[in-house]
Amino acid sequence: MEGADGFCPLKEIIMSIRFFAVTVIYNRSLRDSISFSTLKDTGVEIFVCDNSTKDMGNTAFEGENVHILSMGGNVGLSKAYNRALDALAGKNGYVCLFDDDTAVPADYFSLMEKEIEKTGADILLPTVFDGRGYMSPCKINGVVASAVSSLDELTAENISGINSGMAVNLEVFGNYRYDENYFLDFIDHKFLSDMKKQNRKISSARSVELKQSFSANDFGDVGAARRRFSIFKKDYSLFCRQAGGLKNRIVGALVIAKRFININFIGRLRSK
Repeated sequence: MEGADGFCPLKEIIMSIRFFAVTVIYNRSLRDSISFSTLKDTGVEIFVCDNSTKDMGNTAFEGENVHILSMGGNVGLSKAYNRALDALAGKNGYVCLFDDDTAVPADYFSLMEKEIEKTGADILLPTVFDGRGYMSPCKINGVVASAVSSLDELTAENISGINSGMAVNLEVFGNYRYDENYFLDFIDHKFLSDMKKQNRKISSARSVELKQSFSANDFGDVGAARRRFSIFKKDYSLFCRQAGGLKNRIVGALVIAKRFININFIGRLRSK
C-alpha cells in the first residue's frame, strides 16, 4: 500500500524470494551501524554477528526479526559468517552480506529479486562505488584484483567482488563453509574462486547500487594502518599460497611490499 507521497515502504512489498541479512559488528553499538539502521525496518530477518571485545549493549536490539550472535570476542569475519550460516541452517532463500557501515537502499531487496529472476545466478554482486569509481564487481587476474572502468569488462572467468551487498543462494552452503584460516581480507575473493571451481553462476546485479568507504586505502592514522596491514599481509599471503604457482607468490610478495611502502613511507609523509 502506497503512502500519501506515493512511496511504497520496502516491508510492504511482497517478494517471492526469501532474503536474510547478515552483518558483522565490532566494538560498536548497533544504533551507530549504518547497515543495521537501514535494514531494521525492512522486514527482512537480520543476523548480527557481534565480534565486540566489550559489552556494547547490542543484545537489547534482539527481537523477532533480529538475532544477535555473540562471538565472544573478535574471532574474525570468516568465523562470524560461518556462525551465521549455522543459524540459517534449514532455511531457503538468499543470504545478503553487509559491512556494518554500508547504507542499504530501500529498493535493494526488490531490485535484487528482479536480478535473481533475470539471471538465475547463485551469487550476485551489486554495483558498489567508492570515491574512485567502481569498487565491485571487479576483475581478478591470478591473485591481483583490480577495478574496472566498465562492467562490460567482466567475464565468467575474471569476475570477483567484495562481500558487502553480495547475495548468495543458501543452497550453495549445503556443502561449503568459509575458510576460517582467513581473518578479514580476501575472504570474498577466496569464496568466489571456490564457487567458480564448483561451476556456480556468478552475476553482476547491475541495477543494485551501493556506496562504500574503503579503509584499506586510508593511511591517515599510520599506527592503525600498520595494524590493518599485518592482517592483510597474513590473509593475502594465504590467498597467494592457495592459488598456487611461483608467479602468484612473487606477484603477491610485490603487492605486499608496495602496501608496506605506502604505509610506512608515503603514509608517514602524508601524516606530517
